[in-house]
Amino acid sequence: TLEYNLAPTKATDSRDPETGAFPTLTDSPLADNQDNPVRIAHEYKNETSQNRIVGGLNFELKLAKGLTFKPSLAIDIMSSENSIWYPASIGKNRTDSEASTTMTRKLMWINENILTYQKEFGDHNISAVGGMTIQSNQLNKLYTSAYHFATESLPSINGGVVNGGSYNKTEDRMLSYIARLTYDYKRKYMVQGVFRADGSSRFGKNNKYGYFPSGAFAWRINEESFLRNAKWLSNLKLRLSYGAVGNQGVTPYKSLGLTDRYLTEFGDKTVIGYLPGTELLNPDLKWETSTSANIGLDFGFFDGRINGTIEYYNTKTTDLLVNKSIPSSLGYLTQTVNLAEMRNNGIEITLNTTPIKTGNFRWDINFTFSKNKNEIKKIDGQVDENGKPLDDVNNKWFVGHPMNVYYDYVFDGIWQKDDDIANSHMPTATPGSIKLLDVNKDNQITADDRVVMQRDPKWIGTVGTAFHYKGFDLSADLYISHGGTIYNPYLTTFENGGDLTAKRNGIRRNYWTLNNPSNEAPAPNMTQAPAYITSLGYQDASYVRLRNVTFGYNFPHSLINKAYMQTLRLYMTLSNFWTKTDVQAYGPEQTPGDYPEPRSVLFGLNVTF
Repeated sequence: TLEYNLAPTKATDSRDPETGAFPTLTDSPLADNQDNPVRIAHEYKNETSQNRIVGGLNFELKLAKGLTFKPSLAIDIMSSENSIWYPASIGKNRTDSEASTTMTRKLMWINENILTYQKEFGDHNISAVGGMTIQSNQLNKLYTSAYHFATESLPSINGGVVNGGSYNKTEDRMLSYIARLTYDYKRKYMVQGVFRADGSSRFGKNNKYGYFPSGAFAWRINEESFLRNAKWLSNLKLRLSYGAVGNQGVTPYKSLGLTDRYLTEFGDKTVIGYLPGTELLNPDLKWETSTSANIGLDFGFFDGRINGTIEYYNTKTTDLLVNKSIPSSLGYLTQTVNLAEMRNNGIEITLNTTPIKTGNFRWDINFTFSKNKNEIKKIDGQVDENGKPLDDVNNKWFVGHPMNVYYDYVFDGIWQKDDDIANSHMPTATPGSIKLLDVNKDNQITADDRVVMQRDPKWIGTVGTAFHYKGFDLSADLYISHGGTIYNPYLTTFENGGDLTAKRNGIRRNYWTLNNPSNEAPAPNMTQAPAYITSLGYQDASYVRLRNVTFGYNFPHSLINKAYMQTLRLYMTLSNFWTKTDVQAYGPEQTPGDYPEPRSVLFGLNVTF
């Protein structure tokens, strides 16, 4: 939870002990140019209206015995309008109202043409599928803004002077071919082979197509003769698979390059010109490819009262699509490239149980567990003089570490007045300043003392339970995320009051003073933020959350059938009602500063006639 520093905590604090008021307005951290939160709640408007049409058409032609052709067309059309009104009255020093409107139109269609052949002879079954898919995505966006409003009673673009606008249109298409052959024997052994060829307009002209083969094998062990009479075993299935999939997850035109629009004056005329943007084009951009090996075991015991899945996977991803920072001396800032090799491996476990099952009462418990490890195996192939792969510190990519990391110094407490600072690894420090960890033990703080911190959790899991008694039911879901690191700007940045300059409200801190030799936060400084303050911002991102609790009642059919109802259900759902975490922000699942995750209570009624 967040606390605002409106009540004094030290004897030297100038605020009133009872009210927390400052003796003069300019002493208050609320005196800067901030908008009025009450007026924002009542007068600021951000409204979106949306119309959407989703439809599809398909039919099936039987060309011969076992041979069918199925063409289909699906379409998704969406149009929306977003209007924002920011009146001048909500700001302390705001002198003008602002309005903007964004109109968006999306069109997506996909056409599939699938030919299927199925043949069954004795205990053998063969299925062959071949087809082609075409998909098109189109996005149009028009933005307009206005200011200089004569009155706030006309909160729209028409009430002011138009001062800006833009129009953007993007379009991309993908053409895919697929072939799949499946064979099974007695529904006990199954072998499948798949081949895909995908072409995307998002890539360079020489690399538009990617080719992705895969294969799978399954064995239903419980159907074997030596287990067929095992009444306690209801399911035992082994699954193996190996194959490649592609990723085209980049926005269009990265391989072509975009220009930026500029206005300039020639004489008494304003003319429009274009210059290359800040991102360098890449005509050799191609598909990112992930090749995976999976082994899984599905099991069930005692007529399914205990069932679940255990699965292990090992994935190698090459030609990752990443947005790389490049030297500005090239005239650009970034470039989307195929880079690096990544390894992902992990295990996923699902377990469902029914401990009690009687005539009117049933109790279910389910568990899930997922642990993933990913690491960069190589970046661009460059090595140092010892043959060791080079890291890319600028982009925070480190060989042998995950892709998603922080890289910074380690907070090791606060320097105290009795410490031997002069002979320490930070001889210029003063009492009350941040102490950093000397990671490499060379008695000095250098760039080599920065460490890599994993952002993603080490593992996640859930525990769920459900009770059913006659028409009543109660269910709950507990989510657990263990490990990982989150950077919390509420502890470090000026904008969030975390830099200890006392200019803005922020979290209540146990900061250092001569009378309070804290080891948690440095001494405040009104002129500048304490040195190395970013090291204070890294927190353990672990948390436990009660995500969902639902209580409901299903009315008996004998009571509702007279009203021509098949089902009638009343229910109440609580969402995100309890969270346990050390993260000092609105919630551990979002970036600090984002809109808080809501706690909600939902009452519902389901009726089927």
